[in-house]
Amino acid sequence: MRKTETMANSGHVGERLMNLSEAAEFLHIDADTLRSLTRRGRVPAMKIGRQWRFDPMLLREWVREQSFQSQGKLGGSKGPGRRRRLSGS
Repeated sequence: MRKTETMANSGHVGERLMNLSEAAEFLHIDADTLRSLTRRGRVPAMKIGRQWRFDPMLLREWVREQSFQSQGKLGGSKGPGRRRRLSGS
Protein backbone atom coordinates (compact mmCIF):
# COMPACT_ATOMS: atom_id res chain seq x y z
CA MET A 1 0.00 0.00 0.00
CA ARG A 2 1.35 3.43 -0.92
CA LYS A 3 1.64 6.24 1.59
CA THR A 4 -0.68 8.37 -0.58
CA GLU A 5 -3.42 5.83 0.04
CA THR A 6 -3.56 6.29 3.83
CA MET A 7 -5.34 9.02 5.72
CA ALA A 8 -2.54 10.40 7.88
CA ASN A 9 -4.31 13.71 8.60
CA SER A 10 -7.94 12.57 8.91
CA GLY A 11 -7.80 11.27 12.46
CA HIS A 12 -8.20 7.75 11.09
CA VAL A 13 -4.55 6.97 10.58
CA GLY A 14 -4.08 4.03 8.28
CA GLU A 15 -7.62 3.98 6.90
CA ARG A 16 -7.07 3.29 3.24
CA LEU A 17 -8.50 5.48 0.51
CA MET A 18 -10.81 3.66 -1.88
CA ASN A 19 -10.60 3.78 -5.65
CA LEU A 20 -13.69 4.42 -7.78
CA SER A 21 -14.81 0.80 -8.11
CA GLU A 22 -14.35 0.14 -4.37
CA ALA A 23 -16.29 3.28 -3.47
CA ALA A 24 -19.09 2.35 -5.90
CA GLU A 25 -19.35 -1.08 -4.28
CA PHE A 26 -19.31 0.55 -0.83
CA LEU A 27 -22.20 2.84 -1.86
CA HIS A 28 -24.04 0.07 -3.76
CA ILE A 29 -24.18 2.08 -6.96
CA ASP A 30 -22.78 1.64 -10.47
CA ALA A 31 -19.23 2.92 -11.03
CA ASP A 32 -20.40 5.11 -13.95
CA THR A 33 -23.01 6.74 -11.69
CA LEU A 34 -20.38 7.44 -9.04
CA ARG A 35 -17.99 8.83 -11.66
CA SER A 36 -20.69 11.20 -12.90
CA LEU A 37 -21.62 12.35 -9.38
CA THR A 38 -17.95 12.85 -8.56
CA ARG A 39 -17.25 14.92 -11.67
CA ARG A 40 -20.20 17.16 -10.78
CA GLY A 41 -18.85 17.64 -7.25
CA ARG A 42 -21.78 15.86 -5.59
CA VAL A 43 -19.68 13.24 -3.75
CA PRO A 44 -16.62 13.94 -1.55
CA ALA A 45 -13.55 12.82 -3.46
CA MET A 46 -10.02 13.82 -4.34
CA LYS A 47 -8.06 13.31 -7.48
CA ILE A 48 -4.59 11.80 -7.13
CA GLY A 49 -2.93 11.93 -10.51
CA ARG A 50 -5.62 10.89 -12.96
CA GLN A 51 -7.58 8.72 -10.55
CA TRP A 52 -10.35 9.53 -8.10
CA ARG A 53 -9.89 8.47 -4.47
CA PHE A 54 -12.52 8.35 -1.75
CA ASP A 55 -12.15 8.57 2.03
CA PRO A 56 -14.48 5.97 3.61
CA MET A 57 -15.14 8.23 6.61
CA LEU A 58 -16.23 11.13 4.37
CA LEU A 59 -18.42 8.82 2.30
CA ARG A 60 -20.17 7.59 5.47
CA GLU A 61 -20.81 11.21 6.52
CA TRP A 62 -22.06 12.06 3.01
CA VAL A 63 -24.50 9.13 3.07
CA ARG A 64 -25.82 10.29 6.47
CA GLU A 65 -26.28 13.83 5.15
CA GLN A 66 -28.13 12.52 2.10
CA SER A 67 -30.51 10.51 4.26
CA PHE A 68 -31.23 13.54 6.50
CA GLN A 69 -31.93 15.69 3.44
CA SER A 70 -34.28 13.02 2.06
CA GLN A 71 -36.15 12.81 5.36
CA GLY A 72 -36.59 16.59 5.42
CA LYS A 73 -38.05 16.61 1.92
CA LEU A 74 -40.57 13.91 2.83
CA GLY A 75 -41.66 15.49 6.10
CA GLY A 76 -43.79 18.49 5.10
CA SER A 77 -46.83 18.68 2.87
CA LYS A 78 -45.61 21.95 1.32
CA GLY A 79 -42.05 20.77 0.68
CA PRO A 80 -40.33 20.87 -2.68
CA GLY A 81 -41.45 18.31 -5.17
CA ARG A 82 -45.02 18.21 -3.86
CA ARG A 83 -47.80 18.86 -6.33
CA ARG A 84 -50.40 21.44 -5.48
CA ARG A 85 -54.02 21.05 -6.31
CA LEU A 86 -55.39 23.70 -8.56
CA SER A 87 -58.46 25.40 -7.17
CA GLY A 88 -61.64 24.37 -8.94
CA SER A 89 -60.29 20.93 -9.91
